[in-house]
Amino acid sequence: MTFRLSPLPNFETWRLPVSLDANSLKDFLASELGISESEVDNDTLLFSTGVVDSFALVAMMTFIENETGYLIPPTDITLDNFDSIDRILAYLRNASAIA
Repeated sequence: MTFRLSPLPNFETWRLPVSLDANSLKDFLASELGISESEVDNDTLLFSTGVVDSFALVAMMTFIENETGYLIPPTDITLDNFDSIDRILAYLRNASAIA
């Protein structure tokens, strides 16, 4: 039996259909992680302050990938990219601008 790996997307030419907004992310945090929307502003540091832990990170990445159809490269999962809603949305905008 032969197994073949699917090719990775070409991140240099692929465009991300960004369909997430701040409210969608806040709704996810509230419904799936039990974090009140009143606890989180767009600039609240999610991981640095312990609002979200590493287990929740996996759930959040899965949510973002499912909503956008974009496979987030593991090397992109950093505090610079994912420590707040504003940073997440900026990362997704930058990812969608890849030409």
